[in-house]
Amino acid sequence: MGQWKFVVRASKRLSRKGLANFLERELSSVGNGVRILSVGAGGEVQDLVCRCADEAGGVVVSSDIDASRAPDIIDDITKSSLPDESFDIVVMMEVLEHVSDPFAAASEVYRLLRPGGKLVLSSPFIFPIHDRPYDFFRYTKYGLKLVLSQFDELVIVERNTWAEAILVLFARAMGELRRAKRLLSPFIILLILLCLPGALLLGRLLRSDFLTTGYIVTGIKSQARRRVSETV
Repeated sequence: MGQWKFVVRASKRLSRKGLANFLERELSSVGNGVRILSVGAGGEVQDLVCRCADEAGGVVVSSDIDASRAPDIIDDITKSSLPDESFDIVVMMEVLEHVSDPFAAASEVYRLLRPGGKLVLSSPFIFPIHDRPYDFFRYTKYGLKLVLSQFDELVIVERNTWAEAILVLFARAMGELRRAKRLLSPFIILLILLCLPGALLLGRLLRSDFLTTGYIVTGIKSQARRRVSETV
């Protein structure tokens, strides 16, 4: 079933389309000594965060509630033990759906950021259940805006088109249905490959934001709020 590994990798790349470019853009000019908290340790995304930060001279500290992922700090982002205003950037890539209390997590991230600091986040919207049983939520762009309402200059962007999202779901569904995968894998893989150019073209010709596999997000902790609090 080596061909299915190829399909899964391809569908993951399509569902996370633009994620690498997004991270590289946000972390490429951080500067020497900039402190970056990466919430959620391990995996390809963590490797990418570390590579981008290293190239720009940033210092990455990883945190995770799961010790088996070998984070630098074992910590629950909904009630973090880390000190106030100790990071310039907080990165949460594909983490928010696994957090039991997203509003508490957003407040803690805000607390951990220095004034003017940036949140860099991605989260799935239309995407299969994963990392069972710790997959709790899916967010629309409006849900993300609500959860992250403390942040200024919020930018929330779909990471792929509706047509690409449908193709990703089909590929993942066929991968989950073991009997179909075993009996029909050559035909399904051929169908996915044939549909890919059409999905890429349709998504660009017939634009709509009603469907995507997920969003990329940036937000800023206001410096003005710090100045107000200091005068009280």
